Amino acid sequence: MVLDKRRTFILNQMYHNNGIVNMKLLKNKLGVSQRTIYYDLDQINCWLECKGLKPIQKARGKGFYLTVDTCKELPSRLTLKNQWEYRFSQKERIQIILLMLVTRSTSLQELMDTTQVSRGTMFRDLKKASKELEYFEMKLTYEKRSGYQIIGQEQKKHQLMSNVISYILTAKDSPHLNEKLHDILYPSSNNNDDRLKPFLKKELASIEKTLNVSFTENVIQYLVLQIMIAIKQKNRSVSHEIDKEEIQILQKTKAYQSIEKLNDSLQEQEFGSIPSHEMLLLTMQLLGSRVHHEHITGTCTKEMSQLQMVVKKIIDDFQLIGCLIFADRKQLEENLFTHLKPAFYRLKYDISTNNHYLEEIQKHYPDVFYLTKRSLSHLESFIGKDIPDEEAAYIAMHFGGWLRRENQNTAKKYKAMVVCENGIAASGMLRSQLETLLPDIMILHTVSIREYNQSDYQVDIVFSTSYIKQKQAPVIYVPALLIDKDRENIVHQVKTILESINPVDQEVSLLMAMIEEHATIHQPGVLKEKLAQCIGNQYSLTKETYKPMLDELLTQDMIQLEEAVTSWEEAIRVSAAPLLKNESINQRYVEAMIHNVYENGPYVVISPNIAIPHARPEQGVNRLGMSFLRLKKPVAFSDQAKHQASLVIVLAAIDNETHLKALSQLTEMLSEPGNTDRLIQSADADDILAIVKQYSLN
Repeated sequence: MVLDKRRTFILNQMYHNNGIVNMKLLKNKLGVSQRTIYYDLDQINCWLECKGLKPIQKARGKGFYLTVDTCKELPSRLTLKNQWEYRFSQKERIQIILLMLVTRSTSLQELMDTTQVSRGTMFRDLKKASKELEYFEMKLTYEKRSGYQIIGQEQKKHQLMSNVISYILTAKDSPHLNEKLHDILYPSSNNNDDRLKPFLKKELASIEKTLNVSFTENVIQYLVLQIMIAIKQKNRSVSHEIDKEEIQILQKTKAYQSIEKLNDSLQEQEFGSIPSHEMLLLTMQLLGSRVHHEHITGTCTKEMSQLQMVVKKIIDDFQLIGCLIFADRKQLEENLFTHLKPAFYRLKYDISTNNHYLEEIQKHYPDVFYLTKRSLSHLESFIGKDIPDEEAAYIAMHFGGWLRRENQNTAKKYKAMVVCENGIAASGMLRSQLETLLPDIMILHTVSIREYNQSDYQVDIVFSTSYIKQKQAPVIYVPALLIDKDRENIVHQVKTILESINPVDQEVSLLMAMIEEHATIHQPGVLKEKLAQCIGNQYSLTKETYKPMLDELLTQDMIQLEEAVTSWEEAIRVSAAPLLKNESINQRYVEAMIHNVYENGPYVVISPNIAIPHARPEQGVNRLGMSFLRLKKPVAFSDQAKHQASLVIVLAAIDNETHLKALSQLTEMLSEPGNTDRLIQSADADDILAIVKQYSLN
């Protein structure tokens, strides 16, 4: 009886949701038809019956659920004791293959047995695995006697193993893959290994205190595995592959000193010892590990002081390019610095990171991702390397979360917390999304699973990205990045919970009593009904704010072509005229833009020949708008040649977000080689609109 990945996912949804799972949710999550899901449910019921468990129950008009008895028994039955209970996807099989080969030479038959695929499928998988090895500058070889093996530098092998372990530990909805990881690394687990794991967790808690950080649970599991592997690695030597000067730098860090202390403790407890070369690699891993939060102290190395300055420049650039100002900037700087410290070491030591949210960020937040990539030049110069998209996506999550911080100061009736294992960037992003979606709920805490288990929190609701044991407050399981189908489900669950905390009838009665004190009610029945509707609709789904494209803002009537103006002040006034005419802005906004240049200098000249004057939304913006002035003769915003502009584009933003899609398209258009000259040489507005159209794509 086969229980494949999709059917296992359906079972996991029912088990983890502690309630009814509706058909719409399953269709949206899996992207398949209702007919397919009903077939899957039949197959799952057959599997449950084979295991002696009760089948899935159906609540008419609501959805599907598991009985209490089935939920109790399921964790012990859904294991890999029978390998055919779960089919790994190709991506998962590749990780298993790489993990096996990086630890030892392996025969074709062993690879087939472990992944439960045919010979033909395994050859296709090996071809793909070989391709992935090229990224790590290694290659796959085959010898008849020993089988397949990986050839390459030891440090590269360590990077590959770290990458695979990290991927498996952070893979969503795949406990089977995690279980397979332990089977491969520890095929014959003994009592010593069972004692070593809790010992290492305790030692890592001590290291956290020494380094003033709090690691995520995934990072703790990852480090435990890396240390256990390091103890067994007696023959590998990477010291000759690391620069001598870099070795000295590593040995002076608190992280290395913590590993030395850990090594002493391991020897005292007779668990073995960590070879000196492995201590260097573990130090790199420790420095590059993502944290949930950090207790920032006053002391800072020269390198970290420079990184703090880089953080300020990144935020400056994002604000400049994005034509916005972040609220509570100091806190943003601290959070971004906390994230970038380990990111700096990951980039410095070529430690790759698995960002499972990269595709979702690129798909659902392309404007924020694009503007983030444009803001990282100072970080790239500081590190001397390009920033990979995986790292850029984490930084984009910081900015994406912070963009929604404004207008969040309304009175909140209910308290909640977020439990998230994905680090400070993902936690902040999720928090902001939930606060925007649920205006009556205040998120008091964002914590890791360990912190949740160790303390009690007085909240009404807990939002969690991972399965956790419910305490006093009900738990709602959420993804780290929300899209419309997730929002709808969350709103429904929140509404159900809050109605049980504070029933609608009770709220209506309180309101009726208050109204009766101060007014005469002529139709109490009608008023009660209207109040109940109003309160009941309090958590109707809030759709994402619509973000117009560039060609929706830069229309023909917003474009002007002039030969010259007498001053930069006149350039701003002339460029803003169409927005004044259609009442997108008032005169106060024009004066605010001019005042900003006097106050802050020619910051509006974002690159040669291009100026984007703007001010704050509250300084006279009525609705989102953009206007475009082309000058044949450039106007000077200062006495320096680099501050001359022939294109003066006025932006009137209503908040920190709505204009970002159009602005990212504008930025892309202006950064394309040759486009600035084409725009300056345009004969009429139609020529400009033709170029604008090319970049106005979803």
